[in-house]
Amino acid sequence: MKIGAQSAVIDRVFGPEKALMTLKSVGFEAVDFSLENETRLNLQSTALKKYFSDIGRYAKDLGIEIGQTHAPFYNPDKHMQQNDEIIEIQKRAIAATGYLGSKYVIIHPLRTKERMYNEDYERTKEMNLNYYTALIPTLKEYDVYLAVENMFAWDSVEKCICPTSCTTAEEMAEYIDELGDMFVACLDIGHVNLIHQKGFEHVNYQHMIKTLGHRIKTLHIHDNDGISDEHVPPFAGNIDWNTVMKSLKEIGYSGNLSLESDNFMTYIKPELFEKAEKVMYANAKRLYDMMI
Repeated sequence: MKIGAQSAVIDRVFGPEKALMTLKSVGFEAVDFSLENETRLNLQSTALKKYFSDIGRYAKDLGIEIGQTHAPFYNPDKHMQQNDEIIEIQKRAIAATGYLGSKYVIIHPLRTKERMYNEDYERTKEMNLNYYTALIPTLKEYDVYLAVENMFAWDSVEKCICPTSCTTAEEMAEYIDELGDMFVACLDIGHVNLIHQKGFEHVNYQHMIKTLGHRIKTLHIHDNDGISDEHVPPFAGNIDWNTVMKSLKEIGYSGNLSLESDNFMTYIKPELFEKAEKVMYANAKRLYDMMI
């Protein structure tokens, strides 16, 4: 088990090599590499391979593992209007993941605008199975596993975050099991903390982790106040980390502890990025120590 963090914010300011070097310098052993920059993914195929293979070699030489990547994600309108184009971008994200030397790419499930609570379940499921199935040949070609993440939507009437596609462990497991061996779960710890509606009491850490069990291969670790998706470091919100870590230990989770807390970094001046990452590493190490 390695302690990891996102590359996204430092990468946007200084580029991927500086991001990897900074994370390594403060103690991180792994990285959740951001693939959200479509300009890089739209490189011509030979250039795409060289660009991401070079970064993968740099990371290997540096001694930091690219444990997982995060593919681009889009709002429901764009998916409806540009689905075929988005599938091609995600195929490139899978290829980039393989070139980087990583085994896991996190790709959000789709949702329609109507997909809130239990509404529009079957149509959204069909859309997602078609979407993910279209990516299977590319996953196999590059020997990469697709991690489905638990998500949320915004209820504009009640003015709160609410359930949507793959909010529950049951729906995530249903997708993963139907799609087959190339699919796993990315459990987003912060997202679980945002769901409080009646009828969704089973969206809690013990149940989610136990139900997903062996399917959980990657994590997004961040904290929040239970109301907003703040993406702050662990122990900066109200998540019960003792329950989280105990539940992960009970299922024998052996993947990386990977922070997705970069919103914290957006408030930091670039010259202080390294100091800020030291704080995040210390918080992540505290979680790690709870697992051993």
